[in-house]
Amino acid sequence: MPQYCTAEPYPGASPRVSWIPAPRASSMPPATATQRLRRSRPRSTGRALRCIAGVAGHCVRGRFPSRLRRRFLQQAAGWLLGPALACLSASCSQEAPKPEGPELRELVVETLPQELVQTGLSGAAGPSFGELLRALQRAREEEEATGVFLRLGPFGGGWARALELRSGLQSIRGAKKPVHCHLTHADNLSYAVAAQACDRVTMTPSGMLELVGVSAQVVYLRRLLDSVGLRADGVQIGRFKGAADPLTRNSMPEETIETLGAILDSLQSQLIAALVEGRGLLAPKAQAIIDGGPYDASQARARGLIDDVEFDDEARAHAKAAAKAKRVAKVALTKDGGSMDWGALFKALLASEAPSKPEGSRLAVVYLTGAIGSDPNPGFPGTAAGPFVKHLRKLGDDDDVRAVVLRIDSPGGSALASDRMWHAVRRVAKRKPVIASVGDMAASGGYWVASAASTILADDTSLVGSIGVVGGKLVVAELAQRLGLNAVVLRRGSRADWVSPMRRFSPDERGALRSLLERTYQRFIGRVAAGRKLKHEEVLPAAEGRLMTGRVARKHKLVDERGGLSDALTLARAEGQLSETAPLDVWPPPKSLLQELSRYLHEPDARALPAELQKLAGDLLAPGMLAALVLQSETVAATLPYVLTLR
Repeated sequence: MPQYCTAEPYPGASPRVSWIPAPRASSMPPATATQRLRRSRPRSTGRALRCIAGVAGHCVRGRFPSRLRRRFLQQAAGWLLGPALACLSASCSQEAPKPEGPELRELVVETLPQELVQTGLSGAAGPSFGELLRALQRAREEEEATGVFLRLGPFGGGWARALELRSGLQSIRGAKKPVHCHLTHADNLSYAVAAQACDRVTMTPSGMLELVGVSAQVVYLRRLLDSVGLRADGVQIGRFKGAADPLTRNSMPEETIETLGAILDSLQSQLIAALVEGRGLLAPKAQAIIDGGPYDASQARARGLIDDVEFDDEARAHAKAAAKAKRVAKVALTKDGGSMDWGALFKALLASEAPSKPEGSRLAVVYLTGAIGSDPNPGFPGTAAGPFVKHLRKLGDDDDVRAVVLRIDSPGGSALASDRMWHAVRRVAKRKPVIASVGDMAASGGYWVASAASTILADDTSLVGSIGVVGGKLVVAELAQRLGLNAVVLRRGSRADWVSPMRRFSPDERGALRSLLERTYQRFIGRVAAGRKLKHEEVLPAAEGRLMTGRVARKHKLVDERGGLSDALTLARAEGQLSETAPLDVWPPPKSLLQELSRYLHEPDARALPAELQKLAGDLLAPGMLAALVLQSETVAATLPYVLTLR
């Protein structure tokens, strides 16, 4: 029987693809769309996929104009949704009733989740840190949850997030529910959480405990750049700023040694406190044990660092007995990376394509993560000022938004973008409470934005400050000469080519750059003073590019209170007079697979770097120089002074 491929609309949705049999003489009433799909589902599904794949192929190969390509991608979800819903309605099954009785909640945290997680092209994404905290909150509040079994892996960095995870587990213990932790491969940070927050700590027989103390590493590239004919030419304002140091020096200056030494002392004290409070050791003994690491499972038990050596099933049985639970309920924090079925495909395509906006009085949560940039080009690995400012203005004008939590984990970036963001946050803070919650870091431009909030919360191990600016360029003249390149410049103005990478700054241009940076630095201090309600001279002791922990930042009045994201949400609800059940309005929403496809099929931005190259460059170059010189092509940056690896 002949069939036709049509796109017929239905109320409230985009067009859908239907394969309708050709009309034939019959006295029977015409079949409904659902009946037609039920009859020919196997063949229709295959035809649908082949048809859509063929059109997608034409899109990717550029045989359709860009306008039609975008339209196809926007409507692809609607085309698939109609048949999918009909198929699902024909074969759906009832959900199994939820078992009753006490249960042990099992969570697997192999690494600390990121603050904000977006769906990638594969459609797979791990949990966000907020989702982990909400899972712990449910385990504490829900009566059927009588205990928690946590399987931990090495965390690497993320000290502030780890302390908040510890607080969440301790609150469960405070509710008289046992918390058992099982380790496979643990490091300083994951063990510190287990030692202080778990009633019982076990390790698999072949496991390893890297309890070795904290360290910091900064990579200096001067000799490497010289060998390939590159030179960093810049100016920095602030004695402790040092953003150009990794590119202009071969070793660590005294100012950086002083700054990092203070941070390491603070983190090491937190690690020793975990052993003292969690395992009942004296501080000198704890330091001796740290100096003797790493340990295997039997050595860790012999030194009293863990309670027993067991496989995970044995540790789970102990936890279940301690919780007096009838069953174990595994909390899915990570998504399965296996094959994608129909349901997973449609979910990946349609996730958050048209997110439902909470109604009525609500609490807004805005994430500022990664480097700060001026425009949202596809390859920028951070937060762009344009979308951020636009959304903050909407929140300020929306009377139903009673308070805002600004969650920040950023080393800074563009000074221009940071100042625009500061103004947007300040505008909202004049109308309603804005609580800034510092994650692992709010440094330089990140703190510039945070200082506009009504209240700033940070954990003791959060990195805060770095009030200073840097500017410059990467000179490629020697490399170009080696490659036989010759640049000829015509100009109408004595400084017309001052940012050219083919030559260094002249003394006159360097003076102009320094003057520009000085004014930007004074503006930075002025913004902090205005936001924190301090006098100009009160900010100076914490300026000059000094990076400090949250505990020290409180002494300098850069931070108001100690706390994490959960504390910020509680404070915002109280100040906004919102109930515990008031909905959250989170920005940015997660991107769907369709949105990711659309982004990659748009005309590429010449400045966009593949994510893999960005990560490689980020591991080597200072993030401020990477953002300012490579991605944003801006001359002035407010960014963390060095690539810092803390373990």
